[in-house]
Amino acid sequence: MRLRILVPVLGLLAGIAAPALAKNKPFSGSEMLTGRGMKPPAQTQTVQVGIQAGVSPISAALGYVKDELRDRAVAECEESGLAGCGPNVDAALEALKNVPDSTWDRMESVAGMTDPEIDKALVDAGVTDPYARQQVKDYVAKSGLTPQERQDAVKAVRIAAKAESSVNLLLEPYVRVNTKYVEAGASLPFMLRIRNAGTDAHLGNVTLDVRSGWVWKAGGMALGVTGGLGAYLPSGTRQADESGRADLFQAPKTMHQYLGLAPYLVVGFDASQWVLVQSHLEYLALVGVRDGPPADRVQVLKYGIGTVVLPSFFLNILAELNGMFPLENAAAFDVLYFTGGLQVKIAFFRWALAVEAPIWTAQRPDTTVIGGVPVGKLSKYNILTRLAFTF
Repeated sequence: MRLRILVPVLGLLAGIAAPALAKNKPFSGSEMLTGRGMKPPAQTQTVQVGIQAGVSPISAALGYVKDELRDRAVAECEESGLAGCGPNVDAALEALKNVPDSTWDRMESVAGMTDPEIDKALVDAGVTDPYARQQVKDYVAKSGLTPQERQDAVKAVRIAAKAESSVNLLLEPYVRVNTKYVEAGASLPFMLRIRNAGTDAHLGNVTLDVRSGWVWKAGGMALGVTGGLGAYLPSGTRQADESGRADLFQAPKTMHQYLGLAPYLVVGFDASQWVLVQSHLEYLALVGVRDGPPADRVQVLKYGIGTVVLPSFFLNILAELNGMFPLENAAAFDVLYFTGGLQVKIAFFRWALAVEAPIWTAQRPDTTVIGGVPVGKLSKYNILTRLAFTF
């Protein structure tokens, strides 16, 4: 009985796998979910259309900043001999949370604003508690004397006041066209931030990529090299910046103030179509071009290694180790991620599912920023998925 069931199942699996094996070429299963991968051969992939998604629970609270504002306000209130300081300060923070974006925008735009001007703007917005207003002014004042330092401090207070847990959903529809020598792709990422109060949608930066590769075969083995250039066009909305905390590897897609260029190199080894190993090195340069970026230039080194087990079969095992190293104005970008998951390939259909988690992060203050937005706590894990059709 078991044999009667087993034989048809094995026949079905063989039928699914056989076409892939028949037309398989070295590095035809080189797609990764986080790091860069080898250019696939044009014989197995001419056009790919799909959507890549990442789901990230974010602890958006800026613990240090928000707690400091509250503690200092409570302490000063108690020193004045007033009662009920804790509840009153909490109510004041709630009022800060409800300050309209237009008021915060005005405070940020006037980086050299004096204390009376800040105080008036908060009063006009409905923040009547003098201690809450004073802590905002004190925090801004101690954060620096330059207009940019004061502007960053206002942003930190703004994010801290509005801090709440949320889920970030990054959706990235894309298309790739592959020829014998060159592959080019484009994507338009957008974010859905799901909060208790509702869901916000924000547009990310248009992302472009072009790459070319070479392969050398030796028996059933193959060694390959791919070189490429990625570009992030500053076309996103300002509110998308906050999503950079969800997944630092994807942060350039959300940093609307910056034009990004990322030349990269990938070296791969295909072991007789059973195991594929590839490593990449990427230099990311971000140049501020709009809306007063906190730094004129940001430089980061990205690196990683990944493997695909059984790349020629209908079920693949994916594992990646990817990291970032700050070079200039990039203290936030110092992290190491592990990604592990599975990919199913049936005819022209591709579906991958994986979990990504930071396994190491550098020590840094909670006020470290990405594109002017404080990092706070990184998401503890991200769920990544990709749905694609390959022709």
